[in-house]
Amino acid sequence: MSTTDDSARVYTSAAKAVEVSGNQKIGPVSATMTSQASCPRYCPFIESGCYAMTGPQGWQTAKLNRSTVTDPVEIAKAEAAAIGTLSAARPLRLHVVGDCTSNETARILADAVCQYKRRGKRNHGVEPATWTYSHSWPDIGRRSFGPISVLASCESARQVQTARKKGYAAALVVDYFRSDKAYTVDGVKVVPCPQQTGRSENCMSCKLCWNDGRLRKIGVTIGFRAHGNQANSVRKQLIQISLGQRVSA
Repeated sequence: MSTTDDSARVYTSAAKAVEVSGNQKIGPVSATMTSQASCPRYCPFIESGCYAMTGPQGWQTAKLNRSTVTDPVEIAKAEAAAIGTLSAARPLRLHVVGDCTSNETARILADAVCQYKRRGKRNHGVEPATWTYSHSWPDIGRRSFGPISVLASCESARQVQTARKKGYAAALVVDYFRSDKAYTVDGVKVVPCPQQTGRSENCMSCKLCWNDGRLRKIGVTIGFRAHGNQANSVRKQLIQISLGQRVSA
């Protein structure tokens, strides 16, 4: 939805849902995206390195970021409403861009996902998987995300270990994969994203991130390699994070 004044187009919606995503990595699943006003300000990639700011997704991100809605709670409500428009016939990837910032916003989405799963079960005979990643894991209790499979977005093994203590499975951004198979980084077992290594076509065929409980139980962290136009920016951020942790150690 949008309104137009005499000088520019102002977008009032900070959230969007698509029935079938055209994103090659995640595959033909349903997906949501929101304004980056929903992201925690301490995300190291929010100003430089966010993959969602370039390529085809960059156009959608820029449009969402022009929204007049900037309160994270209102954005979460808009995203929940957008989820309500989907058929629930497919798995759902939350936050192709965007995040939650509090227990309240996570619960809003958890409630919407509960309804999504019930709708899928009722209309299609199966509860669709729903998954996402969050940089806000230090501020949000795992239970607030309810039935959503959520992986804590991390940039170091130390963060992974802390996230696990809070009840999260984790995803770890790395500058490169040491192997296409599972390997260990500072005591953390990393399984490289199968889509990035060519072992799986997309999230639809891989499904590893769809069951965070199992990942945590078996002690596996999913690794994501810096990629795309923002890869160099991501690598620079990883170096700064590593140096900062060495100084504080």
